Amino acid sequence: MIPVLDAAAFESLADDLGSRIASDFLTSFDALLTERVQRIEHALKMHDEEELITAILSLHASAAMAGATQLQVSATRALAHQPVGSTPSGPLVRKLQGQAAAFKDALATFHHAGYAPSIGQSPSSHVRYPIAE
Repeated sequence: MIPVLDAAAFESLADDLGSRIASDFLTSFDALLTERVQRIEHALKMHDEEELITAILSLHASAAMAGATQLQVSATRALAHQPVGSTPSGPLVRKLQGQAAAFKDALATFHHAGYAPSIGQSPSSHVRYPIAE
C-alpha cells in the first residue's frame, strides 16, 4: 500500500532544512495543491503538452519533498504515459483530486498529532498514514 503521507520524507526534509522550514513547506504544499491539480487539468483540456509536462513535473517534485507519495507515484505514471498529452483528462484529474483530498486529511492528522521529527529513529519507526489508492 502506498502511503498518502510518508513521515520519513518530512524527517529527511527536517534534517536538511530544520523542522520549522519543513513544516512551512508542508503547509505551502497543502495550500497550493488544488491549484497544481487545476493547472494539470487546464493543460490537458488545452492540449498543451509542454505546460502539462511542466505542471506534472512540478507536482512530482514537490510531492516527493512533501512525502505525498501517492501523488508522486501518480505524477510519475502520468509522465510515463506517452505521449503525455494523450493522457485522458477525466480519470487522471479525478485521481489527483482524490489523492490531494486524502493528503489534506492525512496532513491535518499529522499536524493534530503534533508530529515533529525525532532524531535517531530509523525510518521503519516513522509514522505513516496509508490510505489505499
